[in-house]
Amino acid sequence: MLLVSIVKSSITAAAAVTTSSSLHSHNAARSPITDNMSSGGGGGIICAGLSCLDLQLVGCTQSGSDEAIERYDEAIHCAGGSASMTATTLALLMKTQPQEEVHVITKIGPDFAGNTMLEFYRRAGASTRLVLSDESARTSMAVLPIFQTGKRACFVNLACNDGFTSDEMLHQVDQYFGNDSSSGPPPPRAFLFGYPHLMPKMQGDALKSMLRNVRDKLSSEENKVLIAVDLNGVDGSDPAVAKSALIPALSEIDVLHLNEDEAMVMSSSSSSSSSPAAPSGENGSNSLLNSELLSQISSFHEHGCAVVLLSLGSKGAFVSVTPDEKRLQRLSSSQCNIAMSQWDAGTQVHVPAFKIDHGGVNTNGAGDALFAGFSLAASSWGSKWKVCPLNAGTFASLVAWQRVDSKTRDGDGMRSADALMGMILDQKLPTILDVNLV
Repeated sequence: MLLVSIVKSSITAAAAVTTSSSLHSHNAARSPITDNMSSGGGGGIICAGLSCLDLQLVGCTQSGSDEAIERYDEAIHCAGGSASMTATTLALLMKTQPQEEVHVITKIGPDFAGNTMLEFYRRAGASTRLVLSDESARTSMAVLPIFQTGKRACFVNLACNDGFTSDEMLHQVDQYFGNDSSSGPPPPRAFLFGYPHLMPKMQGDALKSMLRNVRDKLSSEENKVLIAVDLNGVDGSDPAVAKSALIPALSEIDVLHLNEDEAMVMSSSSSSSSSPAAPSGENGSNSLLNSELLSQISSFHEHGCAVVLLSLGSKGAFVSVTPDEKRLQRLSSSQCNIAMSQWDAGTQVHVPAFKIDHGGVNTNGAGDALFAGFSLAASSWGSKWKVCPLNAGTFASLVAWQRVDSKTRDGDGMRSADALMGMILDQKLPTILDVNLV
């Protein structure tokens, strides 16, 4: 298993990181980058935001009693949190495309958890040169019981995520091109950020400012960068606070990913539009969504969000494109490498989840994988395969399908990004999950 087995010597080597100040980046060597990805133009992807070292307790029993002694089958460490999960997922998907790099921007401490996460990133093939280490901070850790049903719980100490600031994030973004942008890597195709509701220094207006500055730093007239945000930790006990952390930044978000529960927390009666009667475009259906969810999606678009990706669990996912054509055109460039810039305004589609035949399921990171896969597809293949919303959503569902499969989630037997898109084009898809049996 690629990502769950670290030998003692590897951890010792990862711990031997020298520093010249309390805050520093990990400037790992990287191979030269050229703009010749087989799937279309563009640079790499930056995965930024919250990270933690996860301790997964796999196969947990769940008796229902608070004081019961529960059992588990196996204890596994892995790199968790949005930055970690998206980066490792994408790095594994793109291993056959050495011209493309996946970069991690997150904050860690100089401790066992931080050094272990760095090793996980490197094993997956992600670049760690933009990771920020703070000698005065502790790396976040989480304990995740993975129940025999495939579902999970989470207990976390956010540690240095609590103090991760917008200025620190932007300083790391500045390091992407190095000292000379003319001879450095090409601009990245996408900047993925999660989870703002668990990062108090990057919420509301601060989040909006940070995302706008990221776009300005990474975009040009020739290449526009897609900005995608993934939600987690949305506190339903105070919806007003939850909304204030996100709503001001929606105009800077090209792709917003959340689940049904998070959407309901964010739901507001202030939306001036009515719910759409029916989705337009390719083979879509909104029958799985109630009017309140559809109204909230419309509200996200009204506040400037271009595309909403709604996770529906075993029912798949729902993709909604803004009815504002001018908003999509903001992503157009002379090279037109972002597929999403060419989508039909107002399109809404439902994509199914796929069945894992052998039954070995681990849902930890499923939403992160869906988000990562969708962002990759939406920002790629603009010139070759003309990815539409339905194909982008299906691609994302296939990425999640591989990630929740206990046999492929850590890289062994995982199909590449090109192979997954080939399955879609050839209409050779896995069996659709029957939600009536879940």
